Amino acid sequence: MRRILVMALLFVPLLWATWGWQTIAPDSDRSLVRIDSLTENVPDADRAALGPFELQRLWRLTSSNRRFGGYSALVLMPSGQFLAASDRNSWLRFPPPIEAGTQALPTGQRLVRRSRNGQQEHFDVESLVRDPADGALWVGLENDPRVARIDKHGRRASLYMVQALRDWPENGAAEAMARLPDGRWIMLCETCGGGRGGLHLGLVFAGHPGASAPQKFGIVLPSGFDPVDMVTLPDGRLLILTRAFNLFPPRFASGIVIADIAQLNPKRPLATQELARIEGAAMRENYEGMAIHPEAGGQMAVWLISDANASALQETRLMHLRLNLAKLPQR
Repeated sequence: MRRILVMALLFVPLLWATWGWQTIAPDSDRSLVRIDSLTENVPDADRAALGPFELQRLWRLTSSNRRFGGYSALVLMPSGQFLAASDRNSWLRFPPPIEAGTQALPTGQRLVRRSRNGQQEHFDVESLVRDPADGALWVGLENDPRVARIDKHGRRASLYMVQALRDWPENGAAEAMARLPDGRWIMLCETCGGGRGGLHLGLVFAGHPGASAPQKFGIVLPSGFDPVDMVTLPDGRLLILTRAFNLFPPRFASGIVIADIAQLNPKRPLATQELARIEGAAMRENYEGMAIHPEAGGQMAVWLISDANASALQETRLMHLRLNLAKLPQR
């Protein structure tokens, strides 16, 4: 009897998700997404671990649409909306601010589209960067030595071979990618170098990836943490989102570090400084996407999105942080 009761309790939320509200038809360009606020559950100790970042809001997002979830990249578009892309090549758009409730949000089945021999190629999206020079969207791919460029109208995708990525592990790829203010591009490998002593490998390009031979370099992150996304700050430094996974007990931890790319020297690893740690029970998840946009008063909004890996034990979470740029360490 007790076992039946436990199973019934487990299935009640699933029944609500299935019958409590309906998803718009799969061939539509919108999906119903339920948004629950988790901000009030975050204790002061977890907030204090964020360092110069101040927690604004934390949400859980759920949808019964099969396209939803798995988000591993995030970018702010000219429309003011965020674009999140998944490891299944699907996408979600949403405008800030986010409010609790149920919203019909734009979704799509394929961000990068290309037909080969009459079949649609599969792409696992890991990073997104918008080029301010021409509005094009650059896409880093898992298990693929190419990067994709989508024109600003979203009508055409071109693929560019990056020969150096052939030497990276299949699950390394362009996990984190950013454009620097001087027009250079940078990539970080998630698994290259084995993370021994925090060492990871990166590539820096004089221009667009695939258009010039990259320069290899090393970068040191907190031990046990891998890079999963990065963005460029107004002063040219990099914010890098990192992630660690502990097997016993199974749980994720995330961090945000800063790196001064002006100190890049191929002869020695680039140093980083950790700014924040996200590992308290109320906040932790598998955060893989990060995007920023300026706010009034010299502050910066930092948004994180998590990849739930289609697991019943994980959630799609969206976090809004506020960074006071004056509180960053001096260069």
